[in-house]
Amino acid sequence: MEEWRRRRGSGGRRPSPRAALRRKVRKLRRLVPGGEDAPARSLLLRTADYIVRLRARVELLRTLAALYGAPQPQVAGADACMS
Repeated sequence: MEEWRRRRGSGGRRPSPRAALRRKVRKLRRLVPGGEDAPARSLLLRTADYIVRLRARVELLRTLAALYGAPQPQVAGADACMS
């Protein structure tokens, strides 16, 4: 617990749920293309669309790798995330 207090610098208080949500939305805005200018409601839609596009891109790259005979890397838990 002491380590958490030192890291956060908040005197041991946890951020309110609203403050935690705001922090997460700020992080999400930086990750999603076009998210910086999007209102929070459309940010969630953009995020869902971005996830779908990333999954499609991964599947395309896997298919191309299989077509050209490249060995498939084995990443623990990667297949569970893609289903």
